[in-house]
Amino acid sequence: MFVLAHELDQRLGWKAGTAERLARQRRLPHVILPDGSIRFEWSNIEPLLVRVPAVGLQAPEEAAACP
Repeated sequence: MFVLAHELDQRLGWKAGTAERLARQRRLPHVILPDGSIRFEWSNIEPLLVRVPAVGLQAPEEAAACP
C-alpha cells in the first residue's frame, strides 16, 4: 500500500514535511513518480521503526511479583 508524504507524517506523528525531506536525503525508502511526487510503501517503512521500552516501568504482573 502506497502512502503520501503527509500521510506518513501524520501516521508517525512527525512535523509536516519530514517524510519528504528524509526521502530527498535518501534516508527513507520511497518511489518517485514521473511527475516528481513521492510515495512511500508502508511495508518498507514499518520494519525501520524500532520500539523502545520505557525505562523503570514494569508490566503489572511483574510489579505484583516483586517483594
